[in-house]
Amino acid sequence: MQTITPMQEKKEKLSAMQLCDFCAQTAAMLHSGCSLEDACAALAQDGADETALAAGEIAGYLEEGKAFAESVRLTGVFPDYALGVLGTAELAGRLDESLERLSDYYRRQEEMQQKMRSALTYPAALLGMMCAVLGVLVFWVLPMFRGVYDSLTGSLAASAYSYVSAAGVIGIVGLVVSGVFALSLLVLTLVMGKESGREALRGPLEKLPLTRDALYRLALSRLTDTLSTLLASGTDPQEAMENALSQCGHDGLRGKLAGAPERLAVGESFAGVLGGVLPALYARMLRVGETGGSLTDALEQLSDRLGKEAGDSITKLIDSVEPALMGFLTVSVGLTLLSVMLPLLGILGAV
Repeated sequence: MQTITPMQEKKEKLSAMQLCDFCAQTAAMLHSGCSLEDACAALAQDGADETALAAGEIAGYLEEGKAFAESVRLTGVFPDYALGVLGTAELAGRLDESLERLSDYYRRQEEMQQKMRSALTYPAALLGMMCAVLGVLVFWVLPMFRGVYDSLTGSLAASAYSYVSAAGVIGIVGLVVSGVFALSLLVLTLVMGKESGREALRGPLEKLPLTRDALYRLALSRLTDTLSTLLASGTDPQEAMENALSQCGHDGLRGKLAGAPERLAVGESFAGVLGGVLPALYARMLRVGETGGSLTDALEQLSDRLGKEAGDSITKLIDSVEPALMGFLTVSVGLTLLSVMLPLLGILGAV
């Protein structure tokens, strides 16, 4: 196996959406009768983005007589998972089918990431707007009214309207709390946009009671999706399980399935191995699919359902926190305005 050069190592990996597009377009061209070299050359002519550049490199390596999986590896922009699937598929003669499976796999990964980013972006934007409102009240409206009251009463602190000063404290507390939450959500959104950031967050989120179940279902979704793709490419069951466990990234799930590859190697079924980590209904679905000879389709269906459940759980969590934050901010704005307006009403009443 050829050693990857330092320059290749420094290349940034293609995103999930770019991988999805490359695999889908290559598979479509293969189905239309194009050769691999012609398909990659055609993709290279579509533009100057990372996907087109990678396709051009692959076409060049294929022209030199290298295998497709080796050519893909030499670009240095494809993840190890895709390289493993393509290498096995090429040996098994299932390259077009595996490219389609990989396209679906990375599309689902991108959809899940996009859904999680969207779920965080909306409350962050809403909190940001509330921060702006509180900032105007605290740093512009309140000082203006305080100056007016000082001129009318001589000394606001010594008057009956000294509680106006509390309005500033309430506003500042609300502004700080909402600002911290908004900034945290914004940072979380940016961090989750990168694979390294998601990996760093995964461990702590796995242990939090509010996110533990959603992260577990998300890991199960990725595990079953990976198994479906690997098995469809012709990968040996034991090797498929080993690779899937290395991809799932969930320490708790890996611990529960520590001996799974060995159990598959001695002939135990996937339904028997995964039955202990799947919900009862899904374990039965997998058993029926495996018995009926449609294991890969059953795994893919489980992945879709588990992924949707994980996404819904995360959305519900954020939706449950959002009203509490909005309520706190509404009370903060209301109390600030009330503290400012009451003295004015009292003065007008006295007049």
